[in-house]
Amino acid sequence: MMDLEYPPYGGGSAQSTSNQQDFDHYYGGSYGGGASISRREIIEHFADFRRAIHEGPVSLVQHYYNSNYETMIQNYNTDWPSAEALKEHVGDDQLFLTLYKEMYFRHIYASKPGGVSLEERQESYMNYIDLFNLVLAKDHPLKIELPDQWLWDIIEEFIYQFQSFCNFRTKLAKRSDDDIEQLKRNMKIWNVHAVLNVMHSLVDKSRIVEQLEAVKKGVPFHSGGDSFCQTNLYKMFGYFSLIGLLKLHTLTSDYYMALKTIECIDLDVTKQNDVCQVFHCIVATNYHAGFCYTMMRNYEDAIRVFVDTLIYVQRSKPIMVAQTFQNDAVNKTADQMMTLLAICLTLNPMRIDETIYLHLKEKFIDKLPKPLLSVGADGKLPFRDNFAYACPKFISPAPTIFEQRNDSQWAEPFNRQIEVFTEELQEQAYIPDVRSYLKLYTTMSIDKLATFMEKTPQEVKPLLLTFKHKLSGTDTANKTEEDFQSSADIDFYVDKNIIYIADTKITRRYSDYLVKQILKYEELTRSLSEGLNIRHAGNK
Repeated sequence: MMDLEYPPYGGGSAQSTSNQQDFDHYYGGSYGGGASISRREIIEHFADFRRAIHEGPVSLVQHYYNSNYETMIQNYNTDWPSAEALKEHVGDDQLFLTLYKEMYFRHIYASKPGGVSLEERQESYMNYIDLFNLVLAKDHPLKIELPDQWLWDIIEEFIYQFQSFCNFRTKLAKRSDDDIEQLKRNMKIWNVHAVLNVMHSLVDKSRIVEQLEAVKKGVPFHSGGDSFCQTNLYKMFGYFSLIGLLKLHTLTSDYYMALKTIECIDLDVTKQNDVCQVFHCIVATNYHAGFCYTMMRNYEDAIRVFVDTLIYVQRSKPIMVAQTFQNDAVNKTADQMMTLLAICLTLNPMRIDETIYLHLKEKFIDKLPKPLLSVGADGKLPFRDNFAYACPKFISPAPTIFEQRNDSQWAEPFNRQIEVFTEELQEQAYIPDVRSYLKLYTTMSIDKLATFMEKTPQEVKPLLLTFKHKLSGTDTANKTEEDFQSSADIDFYVDKNIIYIADTKITRRYSDYLVKQILKYEELTRSLSEGLNIRHAGNK
C-alpha cells in the first residue's frame, strides 16, 4: 500500500510525513486513551469495505459500515480521506465512491468545527443526485445489497441536509456578499421540488405502496415481472422514502399530507417491525405521525401512538446498546414524545399504560402542574416552552428574499407554529373544567354549569361549542373525510337550557388490571424457581 496525502474535509493540504512513526500516528486520537490509527489502516479498511459491498454478505457490509463510525469517529476522532485520494487505491468504482462520499459529507455535517460551508453543502447535494441517479436511472436493479440501517441513514440524512440548507439560506444576517451571490446563482441547489421528486421517484420505483397495501389486506403482492420491487434495496429505499416524505411534510407544516403519505403503513410498532427492523426509523415514524395527530387535534390517536412507541423504546434497550451511534437520537426523540404526551393528556385525559404514566408523573410533576392551560404571571402559557422543545424544527420551502439581510425568514416558520399552537391552547383553556363538571352529571342546566364555573350562561354557551368542536376529529379507522367523531371521553347535546351528557368510553374493569398483575407475578415466580433449580444442579 503506497503512501498518500489528502486534505481533510476536501480543502487545504496535509503535510506529507516521511518516516514510519509520523505515518502511523498522523491521526492522533483524543478518545480511547490516546489510541491512534494510520492512514494505511484507513485505506485498507475502505478497500475491504468496497469488496464487501460487491461480494457480500450483507452482514459483513453492516460490520464495516458500523465500524466507520464506532472505530474511526468515536475511538480516534479521525478525519476521512477525500474521495479523490481513495480513488487511487480502490479504482474508478463510481458506485462505491458515491456511497463513500455520502458517508464522508455526513461526517462533515456531524463533526466539522465552525459548521459546513456553502461549497460543501452544494457538493453533498450533487453527490446525492449522482447516487439517486445510479439507483433510479437503470434498466435493471443494482446488483448489490446494502444494510437497511445504511439505506435509512441515507434518506434521513438527505432530509436533514435539506432542512439544514433551508436554515442556512434564510439566516442572512451574517452571510457575506459572496455567499449571497452564490446562493442567487444556485437557486436549484437543495430545491424542495427536487427533494420531493427524489422521494416520490423512489416510492414509485419500488411500488412500496402497493406492497404495503397488499400486506394490510392479507393478499399476495403480484410484481408482474417487475424486478425492481423484488429487490430489498429498492423495497427499503421506497419504504424509507415514505418516512422521508412524512418528515418533510411535517417540517413544512402540512400535517394532513404527512399522514396521507403513510396511510399504507400501520403505526403499530409490532407490525412496523415486520417490515422494517431499523429501530430509529420506527421511533422517528411514530414521533412525526403522533405530532401530526396532535396538531390536527386528534389527541386520542396521538396518545395511542406515543404510548405504544415509548413502551417499545423501553423494551428495546438491548438493541440500543448494540447500536450506540443511534442512542442520542433515539433518546432525544423519546424525550420529545414524552413531552408531547404530557400535553395531549392534559387536553384529552385518558387512561394509559401504568409504567408510562409513572414515568410521566415523575418527569413532569414540577414542569407541568395541573392548571396547564392557565396563563402565568408573565402572560405566557406553561405549554409554550415545552412545545417549543418537543416540536420539529420547522422550515419554509419558499424562495429566500435576499434583500432582507436578517434572520427573520429563518425564525418565521417556527414562530408561526408556536403561535398557532398557543392560540389553540388559549381557546381550549376551559375545556378541562367543562369536562370535569359534565362527568359528574347525566343532565345539567346551563345556569348550574355557569354557577360552577363562576361565569354567566352567555359565556358558558361558547365554551360548550368549543368543547364540541375542538375535541372532534377525523375517524382514522374509517379513513373518510366526511365522518367525524368526538375524541373526548364524554359526549353531550343541549336541548333548550338543559345539557344531556353520556359517557362515550367504557370504564376499564379492575379485574383486567388484577389479572395482568397476577400473570406478572407468576412469570416472576417461575423465573426465580428456574434460577434456583439451575443453581442447585450446579452445586450437585
